[in-house]
Amino acid sequence: MATLLAPEDFSPSEDAMALNKAFEGWGTDEKAIIWILGHRNADQRKQIRLTYQEIYLEDLNKKTQI
Repeated sequence: MATLLAPEDFSPSEDAMALNKAFEGWGTDEKAIIWILGHRNADQRKQIRLTYQEIYLEDLNKKTQI
């Protein structure tokens, strides 16, 4: 996944919560998911994945699979 501009001061927990919100409801907010993950580098995405697992006890990789 290509990274656009990764902010240095990001919050993995805020990103995890925003991603979870994007998964809720009748549809998936794909634009929100792409915006969050597309603006993070590989290390930041790993931190988000681990935080998501810790908070929601679910694998973020499985949630984002097509």
